[in-house]
Amino acid sequence: MKLVIVLGLTLLSLATLGQSMKFVAVRNNPTTQRQEFIQWDTLSLPNVINDSASITGLVSGSSTFNSNTGNYCVSALRNNQSITLSYDVNTRSNTVLANQIDFGISTKVDLSNGKLYTIQGKKNGKRSYITVTNPITNATTLVDSLPGSIFAFIGEGMVFNSNNHHFYFQYVDTANQMKFMDVDLSGTTTTMTSSTLGMPTNSGSYFLEFDLNSNVLYFLNLKYNSQTRRSKIFFGNINLNNGAVNFEDSVSNIRALIYSSVTFDQTGQNMCVSVIDSNNQNVMLCYQVLNSYWFTAPLPAGSVYEIEANNYSYAQAKYASTSVKELNAPLLVYPNPAQDFLQVSGAGLGNRYRIFNQNGQLVLSGKISQNEEKIDVSELNSGLFLFMMEGTKTVSKFIIN
Repeated sequence: MKLVIVLGLTLLSLATLGQSMKFVAVRNNPTTQRQEFIQWDTLSLPNVINDSASITGLVSGSSTFNSNTGNYCVSALRNNQSITLSYDVNTRSNTVLANQIDFGISTKVDLSNGKLYTIQGKKNGKRSYITVTNPITNATTLVDSLPGSIFAFIGEGMVFNSNNHHFYFQYVDTANQMKFMDVDLSGTTTTMTSSTLGMPTNSGSYFLEFDLNSNVLYFLNLKYNSQTRRSKIFFGNINLNNGAVNFEDSVSNIRALIYSSVTFDQTGQNMCVSVIDSNNQNVMLCYQVLNSYWFTAPLPAGSVYEIEANNYSYAQAKYASTSVKELNAPLLVYPNPAQDFLQVSGAGLGNRYRIFNQNGQLVLSGKISQNEEKIDVSELNSGLFLFMMEGTKTVSKFIIN
């Protein structure tokens, strides 16, 4: 393990490195004292793009940026009413969603198709569970229930791997053990694998981010010194197969870490977090994972909340062939009547389907794996059936002879 102890946070600056990183957040404008959406490139500060949000408050930790669609979503208050506000970074417009998104404990985005996956806590004695929200219709459906052995979640300890459609998160089980869960959402059925997470030799829990370039799960871990009233931030990675923890680097003399501000710049492969440094300045502290060094980047003036990396360009370049725009294509289910096979087009790669009989019983389900999906219905009895895509309200009727 490599430790770099930095006194006074005399780190490399972004201006020296010449790196460009894009972020989106909510800010309390220092001049107008009003809440607004802002987006900025770290090399163009102090210039920012700012647009009125017309809100009076935020729900901490509720923000998520859908890099597939370019929409920054956050739970907020307007006229003392709870709303879900969506801000489009490309058109610079914001709208109140007709269907509020329940961000639960944490919501993460599948960048390959734009779907939002949320972990919901235990309610009314029922087990916690995962839901998925369609970014076009905002319709939310149940994915699966989680094991009853889960006692508590770590809000910042959840990530989504858009390359293989796995949801990773840390939790505390009923035996008070720190665990790591791998939820595989790539198949027709959900599979879950749990392993013991290497406990921090420091304190607190892990702030997780996933590098989609190298398929590595990275973390930040904080250790507070009550005597110096300073913290040390550790950087490392977690083995996806067994939960083993590898500490790689650290930086000292941090006054505070701002929660709900840990994010990952996929283009430059930089893991960043908003901190108060030793000079009492609010800056972005980043770790360059390829070349293993810390650096700082300035923040816009004013109080900046719910910071998310703007990875829109990255997602468009990497996942263009499986864009969420496919969900807008007309859904075609044929032939009708069918006999042995049902052909489906316009359903969107990676999306799940369900087939119900006329009594409302689920008789077949699966996942769309190609643009022209061929579904074997030869084992189904003759009669009327309903074909439904998860996360949408579209229902197609067909008959099997």
